[in-house]
Amino acid sequence: MTIIPETGEHDNAIFQCCAHFIKRFGIKKLLREAGATKEKGTPACDIFAFLMGLVFTGKNLYTLLEVASEKISFGKDTVYRLLNKPAINWELFFFRLGISAVSEINDLTSENRKAALIFDDSPYNRNRSKKVELLSRCYDHVTHSFYKGFTMLTMGWSDGQTFLPISFRLLASSNNKNLLHGSHVKEDNRTLATKRRKEAQKEKPALVLEMLKSVKGTAAGAKYVLFDSWFSSPSAIISVRNLGYHVVTRLKNNDKLRYLYNGGILPISKIYAANKKRKGRSRYLLSVNVLVRHNDYTETVPARIVYVRDRSNRKKWIALLSTDMELTEDEIIAQYGKRWDIEPFHKVIKTYLRLEKEFQSRSYDAIVAHATIVFSRYILLSVENRECKDPRSVCAIFHALCQELEDISFSYAFELIISVLKQCASEYLNMTSAAIYEFVERFFQELPWYIKGKLGLRVCES
Repeated sequence: MTIIPETGEHDNAIFQCCAHFIKRFGIKKLLREAGATKEKGTPACDIFAFLMGLVFTGKNLYTLLEVASEKISFGKDTVYRLLNKPAINWELFFFRLGISAVSEINDLTSENRKAALIFDDSPYNRNRSKKVELLSRCYDHVTHSFYKGFTMLTMGWSDGQTFLPISFRLLASSNNKNLLHGSHVKEDNRTLATKRRKEAQKEKPALVLEMLKSVKGTAAGAKYVLFDSWFSSPSAIISVRNLGYHVVTRLKNNDKLRYLYNGGILPISKIYAANKKRKGRSRYLLSVNVLVRHNDYTETVPARIVYVRDRSNRKKWIALLSTDMELTEDEIIAQYGKRWDIEPFHKVIKTYLRLEKEFQSRSYDAIVAHATIVFSRYILLSVENRECKDPRSVCAIFHALCQELEDISFSYAFELIISVLKQCASEYLNMTSAAIYEFVERFFQELPWYIKGKLGLRVCES
């Protein structure tokens, strides 16, 4: 199987899959602007393309380098040097790639669709590790247990049909007591490495606001911001609203979080109890207008709270809040439903794109670099899925792409065999060009039908 030919021509399985994506989004230029340059040897763009296609081969880096060592013009040390290089601004590279992808998808999106920015965090497990840089003891709110690793905070863009990640941060614990391993680099505030490690220990609400500021005015600058109840405090809602975004979120049923309603300051449970509910099979139980307030802010934000019946328990309810008073109750429910788009994304990058298992680097820089490559793979699959108007999911596109790579590899190998056969017939058997042509034509006619299918030949079997 040919991976990267020494001639540098993009005529192999992985490059045939990724070359259009790399050229279309100017990956080479983005890498250069992010500091991923190489004075000699294999260009950084070729190594990046190789790593992007690695997951589709079904082999890990070590196995692939062993099997195709004669065809690959670099070794594993070259790969690890690129991943471990602290001066590469992978965050900037991926942010610009994500914005470019959103700009392309926007051309396919109707103006009637209400695009939104979605925030969520997900565990990044390294439970078997001990000396990984910034390894932390983190709490998983889903399983209600602690794990070793990081918290992956992701900002994505969705129009209800396509989800694209735009920016992410791999977070360590901000509490030094839960930090199991320290930094591996000498602290220097002038370097990107130190800034990256300090940012990794920032609080999530502060990072969310920074991400929203960075995306404002770009192609991904949507009107709405969606997040789950973990970020639905009144201070967070007011902060996001002050940036010019409308918030649609699920609220915590917590008596400590209160809202101005009918002259009183009440939690959502008492607001619910004080009102008459809608009867019948209504999509929502109750809708009220409130004011969001916080002691740290002088201003208040008008909002609408919609109480929806919990599907898992008909006796319970879920409260959704929207700061856009022009949205109807049904539109608020539909808009918040887009937040689910980020959950399949987490499933795909971990299960299919091998976010946690493909590399086991100890360097924090290498972990961020690999996460960037995995997120770029998802953008490749998501754009392919949207532009082809394919009814299949991103997971189905992944399996189809793996199968396509196998077919490309088989065709390339067969073409190489025929080329050698023609050369031998000419040099050792002294056959003319016409005779060689007739011989090859007869050879193809005698091939079994399943090989003809792999080669894309017309099958006429009786």
